[in-house]
Amino acid sequence: MLHEDSMKSKKVQMKSMNAALGRSGAALILALLMITILVVFVLETMRAMQVEGAGARYFQDSIRAEALAKSGVNIAISLLRNDLAENEVDHIGEPWALLPKPDALPVDLSEAGTLEGRVEDEMGKFPINYLVDEDGKVREVYQQVLTRLLTNAPFQMEEEEAQGVVMAIRDWLDKDDEPTGEFGGETDYYQSLEQAYECKNGPLTSLAELRLIRGVSESLYVGTEENPGLKDLLTVYSDGKINVNTAGPLVLQALVSPTVSQDTAEGWAESVVAYRQEPMHWDFLSESDWYRNRMAGYNDISLPVEFITTQSMHFTVQMTAKVGVGRKSIFAYLERRKSEKEEQDTVDVSVRYKEVY
Repeated sequence: MLHEDSMKSKKVQMKSMNAALGRSGAALILALLMITILVVFVLETMRAMQVEGAGARYFQDSIRAEALAKSGVNIAISLLRNDLAENEVDHIGEPWALLPKPDALPVDLSEAGTLEGRVEDEMGKFPINYLVDEDGKVREVYQQVLTRLLTNAPFQMEEEEAQGVVMAIRDWLDKDDEPTGEFGGETDYYQSLEQAYECKNGPLTSLAELRLIRGVSESLYVGTEENPGLKDLLTVYSDGKINVNTAGPLVLQALVSPTVSQDTAEGWAESVVAYRQEPMHWDFLSESDWYRNRMAGYNDISLPVEFITTQSMHFTVQMTAKVGVGRKSIFAYLERRKSEKEEQDTVDVSVRYKEVY
């Protein structure tokens, strides 16, 4: 009897212990689940804070980068203004042309971040809108230069193909609706395309419009990794003249009379570029015909006088600034003018267009 009571008591105790262990296990599992949820919550909160912090840092650094890029543009404006106040010749050795190299900066911006970019003399390029005059009539000298630009390397178009492109550009710029020759293009031609549009019959606002003109292929416009395209050689910012002190070799070759062989024109252009790079020659670059008289062997080189200048008034500035994780770029078109009022010797540099991206 006692043995049976003892066995029953042990069974009751075992059931009690098992029940207690079951409750403890459930509590432990619940506790572990709660801890897991808490850990996940903490980790997600930390991740969100990191993302928010990174976003705040990016926003802050982007503001600082934009300010630095604006500083680069403002420095260019200041240098261009001071340059014209001191002299009336522009060349690639002047401070504005060396921006943003540290040696050319009047102040040290290295602690603010990194600044890259360039200032380009737009008057060192071919002024495409001057192909026709105010009445929409072609300017023969400009037409000849543009044709030579297309027939020379690297484009090396056949004469007929080059003339066709020039005709189409003429029609895009002139005021009438009469196509020029077989390869011209007016509204009737563009309306016949799958994606129809009208001929502008006015000056280009942007060089990108060239892509709409008959005969101007993407490769002709953009160029290649090795060679420039029309977007690099033409400009819509100009007074109609080309600065022989800043023009590139391809534009220089196109300026040479067609009676001169292409090899001679190419050699002369390379010599001009080399001559301009020597600081000892910079004092001579104000001479209107230095490119012929100052270089031996090229006295017979003839350029269209009405087309040539040694002074520039139109510039574009491209500045990219990096500060921390922020990056901002600014493109600006600057027009420079000197006051023509009597007893007033002031220079104005106006920002005609600006884009921040």
